[in-house]
Amino acid sequence: MTGVSTPSLVLDVIRTRGPISRIELATATGLTPATMTTAVRHLIEQRLVMSVGHRESTGGKRRELLDVNPATRYGLGVQLGPASVQVVVANLWGAVVGRIGVAGAAGAVPEDVVSAVTSAVAELLAATSVGDGLIEGLCVAVPGPHDDAGAIVDTPSLANLEGFPLGPALEAATGLNVRIESAALLSAAGEVWTGAAADSRALAVIHLDGELAAGVVVDGRLVRGSRGRAGDIRHLPLDPAGPACRCGQRGCLAVLAPPDAIVERFHAETGSSQTIGRIVARTGSDPRAAHVVDDAVVAFSRGVVALADVLDLDRLVLSGRGYGRLLDRYLDGVREHARARGRTDLTVAVSANPRDGGAVAAAGAVLREHVDAR
Repeated sequence: MTGVSTPSLVLDVIRTRGPISRIELATATGLTPATMTTAVRHLIEQRLVMSVGHRESTGGKRRELLDVNPATRYGLGVQLGPASVQVVVANLWGAVVGRIGVAGAAGAVPEDVVSAVTSAVAELLAATSVGDGLIEGLCVAVPGPHDDAGAIVDTPSLANLEGFPLGPALEAATGLNVRIESAALLSAAGEVWTGAAADSRALAVIHLDGELAAGVVVDGRLVRGSRGRAGDIRHLPLDPAGPACRCGQRGCLAVLAPPDAIVERFHAETGSSQTIGRIVARTGSDPRAAHVVDDAVVAFSRGVVALADVLDLDRLVLSGRGYGRLLDRYLDGVREHARARGRTDLTVAVSANPRDGGAVAAAGAVLREHVDAR
């Protein structure tokens, strides 16, 4: 697991609850007044936090109010997906000040992907008038696992990029510090970064964009696991008599639940090749389409609620472009299955940025890393 530094913790509270006084900060963070004061001084020296006035007096000394200085630092985030690539620039508030989308990376020559991202970054910075000197770096949210060298691994939806040194290549092309990270993990961190996680102690974001993965946060800490692959739920076995999976098992979540699994099963059962959109459109009139979609939703719901049970989660969030027109069905399915399991304490929601949440969270990760490094 990865912890949260004291400056990051204090900055997060200021950003989500500001303007706020030092006394309120100490209460909200649980830090001692001395530790909190040191962290605030550090943030002010770095021009990340500023005084914005004083609270009205209630008889004693007026309390100074602190808030984030949003325009001093920016982060770039890229959500690298098979069907689309999203690039955003966000300020210290976590607010997106510009976004751009380009063609997906599936099947593309790796060098062309690097060129497309680099061009998109340049175009975005020019359009937003954010100077290079204010950009702290670039973080790329990838749909599957990655290695320490910045290369994507074990990601069929982006098999064309597997083993390619994406991180170093982007650093050379953009001149920025580049970090590669799991889109699911970033999206989970984003729920905390934006304040959307509210008072959740244990949450998971179920991210779907080419690959299906979970990003888990417990007590404000990201859960990575021994190999950095915690949350890879693709090969969770649900049906031993189900379709064969590339991992050697049968009936894994990856071959039962996502939209591409629906397309494959519909073709296998009917001999008709249809897009997921057309299959969904036919569910009201074609029992075969309805059956295939319903089975996928049930499998998805069983899998993610089982994850919530095992980890004792209090919140599940769906995020990613891969849900498409089925987002509401998956959402309702998970809620119904959770109720049937007696998990009335489990909140099930959609990300505030369901289509480019990975990019937004990636930009936030750059800014958080900047705070931690100083």
